[in-house]
Amino acid sequence: MDVIVIGCGAAGIAALRKLHDAGLKVIGLEAADRIGGRIRTVQYGDCYLDLGAAWCHGEKDNVVFEIANPLDLLCRSKPEEKYFLMSNGSLLPNETSEGIVQALNDELANADKNSGRSISDCVRSAAKTNETLKKYPELAQYFIEWFENNNHVGGQVDPKKGKSLKGLEEFWTSEGDFLLNWKGRGFRTILDVLLNKYPDASKELPIAIHLKKEVESIKWGTNKPALDSGNPLVQIKCKDGSLFAAKSVIVTVSLGVLKERHDQLFNPPLPIEKINSINNLQLCVLDKIYIEFTKPWWPKTPANFNILWRKEDKAKFSVEEQWITGISGFVTVEYHPNVLLAWIYGEGAKKMEKLSDEQVKAAVVKLLEIFFSKEFKMTPVKSILRSQWASNPLARGSYSYRSVDNEEKGGSAIILSEPLYHGNNFPVVCFAGEATSHHHYSAVHGAVESGFREAERLIACLKK
Repeated sequence: MDVIVIGCGAAGIAALRKLHDAGLKVIGLEAADRIGGRIRTVQYGDCYLDLGAAWCHGEKDNVVFEIANPLDLLCRSKPEEKYFLMSNGSLLPNETSEGIVQALNDELANADKNSGRSISDCVRSAAKTNETLKKYPELAQYFIEWFENNNHVGGQVDPKKGKSLKGLEEFWTSEGDFLLNWKGRGFRTILDVLLNKYPDASKELPIAIHLKKEVESIKWGTNKPALDSGNPLVQIKCKDGSLFAAKSVIVTVSLGVLKERHDQLFNPPLPIEKINSINNLQLCVLDKIYIEFTKPWWPKTPANFNILWRKEDKAKFSVEEQWITGISGFVTVEYHPNVLLAWIYGEGAKKMEKLSDEQVKAAVVKLLEIFFSKEFKMTPVKSILRSQWASNPLARGSYSYRSVDNEEKGGSAIILSEPLYHGNNFPVVCFAGEATSHHHYSAVHGAVESGFREAERLIACLKK
């Protein structure tokens, strides 16, 4: 075997496709009972919903857009109606809300990205110095909390784990429509395209992907030489006892899995600088709760409801229900006219994941009645569907980001993406996945790029 790809999410599938096209012998090992990783498209009614990645973010320098757009798979977003509500249900004037949000965005745009500070520190400090925020001191505090939740800035428990200002500079936004949708087919469509299943499933590529093969150990320091390379074969053992060997492997597991298991996975252990990167890069927890109503009650679609939490309204929920205050807003969902999507972040999301569907639904109904009964006439909730990324042992979170710890203690995507070499500089263990993307981390197009990157690295080496 030439290459084994561990993990068959976006990065793994992209790597398998490119390696296969180059004529190399490849297989994929996937711990779950499905491919896709943090792309998880599920059927819901006549259409599909994405519990993970949902939109193609941007057009320029976006490999997902470049693959999907010529096939007419993407649909442009429409201008949305934005609402800002206090948590007691009062609607705020748009002019006031947009002015405060613009002031917060301006503070970040103008901040010194090399100061070693966090985004949270920057926007909280702005409350004392920014003229617009000083004009509305109480309201500004509500907006800052919403802004931190809505942008998943982290650092609420440990400030050093918050998103750094430097990360805003390192991340490159792809220009163009940020919310391109998949016309109701879901993000899994990109996997079908990469595997040649779209538009004709009968032409699927003959790539061997083994499901339910959780890797237990990757032995990359053996003395048994491969017949034609002078390098040791990498030996992989799975939890079910099965064994595999190849000239090289591409590891695409999530940063959360590396944090939890790198010391058990790799033999010999990873170099200290790579462990440092794994420790200091962070993984955010962002979950979705889809709420289906008997019929839509909001005045316009698409709509975006943003929630500003007051302390007295948080107090209306019991200690067990406090997780619900991690919800920062609701948006309408393309191709699902009766559905709203609630975003929940951080500690609230982790607590939500541990509850039953019935408990989550009851709390959501209570929340909706407080938020919307003043301004809107709601219809009954039929059902909910939610993600649980933190408690998923194959993910342990939603997407990676640059933390303040990165600034102070080092570590980067570049170091994480560096292969482990043997003797004659042959890359025996390569690393891909969104967390290894230098400038497009957190996005599917960053994951796909990284899979292509490592496949190209190995193709060049093996062709020699």
